[in-house]
Amino acid sequence: MLNSSFTLMRDGNCRIFWTGQGISWLGSVMQSVAQGWLVWSLTKSPAQLALAAIMLSLPVLLFSVPGGVAADRFDKRALLVITQGGSLLPALFLGVLAARGEATAPAIMSIALCQGILNAFEVPARQALLAELVPRASLGQAVAVNAVIFNATRLLGPAAAGCIIASFGTAPCFFLNALSYLAGVVALVLVRLPYRVKDPQRRHPLALVELREGVRYVVAGEATRQRLISVLLVSLFAIPFVPLLPVFADSFRAGPQGLGLMSACVGSGSLLAALGLVYCDRLPRSHSDGAAAGTLFALALLLFSRATGYLVALAALAVAGGAVVVFLARVNWALQQGCPDRLRGRVMGVYTLTLLGMAPLGSALVGWLASRLGASSALTLTSALCVAGLSLLQVKARQARSAAATGSRVSLWSGRIAGNDRARDW
Repeated sequence: MLNSSFTLMRDGNCRIFWTGQGISWLGSVMQSVAQGWLVWSLTKSPAQLALAAIMLSLPVLLFSVPGGVAADRFDKRALLVITQGGSLLPALFLGVLAARGEATAPAIMSIALCQGILNAFEVPARQALLAELVPRASLGQAVAVNAVIFNATRLLGPAAAGCIIASFGTAPCFFLNALSYLAGVVALVLVRLPYRVKDPQRRHPLALVELREGVRYVVAGEATRQRLISVLLVSLFAIPFVPLLPVFADSFRAGPQGLGLMSACVGSGSLLAALGLVYCDRLPRSHSDGAAAGTLFALALLLFSRATGYLVALAALAVAGGAVVVFLARVNWALQQGCPDRLRGRVMGVYTLTLLGMAPLGSALVGWLASRLGASSALTLTSALCVAGLSLLQVKARQARSAAATGSRVSLWSGRIAGNDRARDW
């Protein structure tokens, strides 16, 4: 029997939203693969690959928290229409440059920077919008369905991009991404938001006051802080492996098709893990599972970095993709579970900051290490550091659970934040 997660897709309103967003995500994944290959073709430099990733994520570091404030202050759908509509222009411009053979590394970096600014405001609003699309009882299931569709695009997008690049070059991927943003905007205009709640007290004359309120909420909660520290470790030391995939594809002599297959393996593992979360309908309550998934992600990357065979590398990437989805889903759901509705955008803004905003520092570190030690050694070092950091957090989590047994503290992976009577058990 299908559980409540699958019933969301029977709702026509939800189907409109996720169809549009799925098409938009598919185009973004294709552009990411094509942009990486284009930069590598032009420069043959791991540092330039890392720099392209930095330029895309640096604005998230600077603007994701203000983006969360904007999501709480203004109409989330209007904000998404503006940001996704605006994203059409950088993709179109990059496609024109690639088609005319005029693309340069500085031009690609500049376009990535513009896209990153839009992403900083789009991501918190998109995550917070789910609470206006579905009832509260279904919000956890909506997050799971969101993960399934997103990771399905990560499976299909790289494979499609690899075939297109091999046959026609990189330019068509950028044009298709521009069209995909248009589909996302149309879906946002058509979708209804039946669960939107207007809170007359949520706005303050000064946005800075709202920003401070959101930061204070995050800092005050010990469980919230530790969850975000774990995401920070993964963002700094593990997730930056993605820009190095063209280097590994080249070392395996796999070409653009091989690069697409490597990215698709990450996506397939992620998709299977997301489907498992949907099928389970809610997160298991084990205290150690979330941290263990993060550690497994880093260990899989460690294996990938030392793999000498292409098939072993593909298997390691699939495991890494599945583990990181489970890890991030548990953290994401726990954060949304415990936060008041009026602070949802700001909490998601801080989460976006730790997940995506720290990526420039991680990409800079990995790029610097790769340029001196080689991509394989650099990834070995950073993934080992991630394993060590997450292991220390698990030790602290066990200490917190011991203290929680006396009623004094909250576990890192507990399902409820003490003192929050609005926390919901999903």
